[in-house]
Amino acid sequence: MRLSGANLWISITWKDSCPVDRRQRSIVKAGLQTHWWRISVTVALDAAGRIEEALEVLGALAVTRTDAGDSPQFDGAVPDQPRWALQSISGLFPPEADIPTLKAQLMAVGGAGTAPITEHFADQDWELSGRASFSPVRISDHLWVCPPWNRLPEAEDRVEVVITPGLAFGTGTHATTQLCLQQLERQMLRGRTVLDWGCGSGVLAVAALLLGAADATAVDLDPKALAASGENAVLNGVNDALSVCRPDEVNGHEQYDIVVANILAGTIMDLAPTLERHLAPNGILILSGILAVQTDRVQAAFAQYNLNLSHREEWACLCGSRIAS
Repeated sequence: MRLSGANLWISITWKDSCPVDRRQRSIVKAGLQTHWWRISVTVALDAAGRIEEALEVLGALAVTRTDAGDSPQFDGAVPDQPRWALQSISGLFPPEADIPTLKAQLMAVGGAGTAPITEHFADQDWELSGRASFSPVRISDHLWVCPPWNRLPEAEDRVEVVITPGLAFGTGTHATTQLCLQQLERQMLRGRTVLDWGCGSGVLAVAALLLGAADATAVDLDPKALAASGENAVLNGVNDALSVCRPDEVNGHEQYDIVVANILAGTIMDLAPTLERHLAPNGILILSGILAVQTDRVQAAFAQYNLNLSHREEWACLCGSRIAS
């Protein structure tokens, strides 16, 4: 399981006894553990892979890699292993782990200068603490995204998108999701069709339906994302209007009034011909998952469009239609 960004790549290998909540990377209580150990090692790029493999062989419940310096790595169409010059690799171990032995073995693998750091922290009810961190997210005066256990009081002029935080991206908290939702809300969706490519939790497709779209198709490579999208559609009462499918199952001749892709800049550029083919004449294209420094490259891949740019934090969203010929 991976989450990538310019200075962040978390590569986590979870054992069956230690499931994960994708937004919090929280450890759900397994058995009667009272505490956990985290062992971290900061090494150069050429040793990072060896340390990660060693942690897994030594029985780490989870392994995480992050940038330990300041060497941004931007995405490509297919995410690659991180290439940061300096990396921090950490492993999570149960309380009975032999920490001195683990540290000695990591030092042997990492070579001279390797200095493992250990942290000890108490267990807690990670599921409940994870839930507490998810509050309703205000997208606009009219549109909100809420977890099912923290709903807002009913209001006639409010659209509430109910999303269960889980293994699929899209709870409304990330800047790119908010940018796409704001663009969807600005469109005249009544009776229109929507394609959500890289749907994650289905939050964009579900929101489009709640905002008046006639039907939506949610597309993702990840079966867990498709399952999450279907479940969230049921929660919001729009499951009859939502179709979910893998990319190879999309009708190649089907066109949609709105096409939205909140993925990665490199992937979006590679998908340019596909997204173009599925957008109906006079349709609206919405693109995000793009860092602000990547917008010129993405716009160049969609040169036939008049795309307006909006920002939130370091992220950007492009929205527009084809340039009239």
